[in-house]
Amino acid sequence: MSTRLFAGGKLLEEVAGKSRDHVKRIVEGIIILGEIIKNYSELDYEEVRRKYSELNKREEESDEIKRNLMSLLKASHLHPEDREDLLRIVLTLDDIIGLAKAVTKKLMVFKHLQLEIPRGVHVALLDMAVKSIEAVRLVGELVEHVENNYTRVLEVANRIEELEEEVDEIRLRAFEELLKECSSRFKEICIVMPVVIDDMEKVTDKCEDIADLFRLYVISR
Repeated sequence: MSTRLFAGGKLLEEVAGKSRDHVKRIVEGIIILGEIIKNYSELDYEEVRRKYSELNKREEESDEIKRNLMSLLKASHLHPEDREDLLRIVLTLDDIIGLAKAVTKKLMVFKHLQLEIPRGVHVALLDMAVKSIEAVRLVGELVEHVENNYTRVLEVANRIEELEEEVDEIRLRAFEELLKECSSRFKEICIVMPVVIDDMEKVTDKCEDIADLFRLYVISR
């Protein structure tokens, strides 16, 4: 994503520009998810459905950018390993918005079935969402700074790693809260909520995967 990290001239500059657009759509999608989680109790089904449509639009725009990026990479004269790593970044970004959409769709189903999220679980999910938004924004910062500030790239990558570890801990807290709720009385939410918790946790996993790629290039090249 930089002529300094990946030798590719003007074509790679175009890749960098489209990558920034790609990250922007994904950040917007994660923010929509965060809004749904934050306001879950107040939103009705139609409001959640509208927000899901907004997120779906971001995913469609992201998919179009992804296809353009893949075409550019295919036409480039990059070293095969560089092309493969850039492709991994593009596809991992795509995974992030896919996870956001999957969680949002489940929340929409919860609303349709009038399922309440236990308070302790809701607080944990909101904490995960806040840290996920920060992590995805930092991925965008990696794309911005990789051309001219290697020190900042390492700082950002390290912060993303910290966020991933923090979200891992919150995930355990969310499961503990869910078990407290479900140990006394079985509810439908006890079946479906673990998948939501795991999908939320995977967002920062994907961000860390991208951070590791950038960190590898900064250290080894």
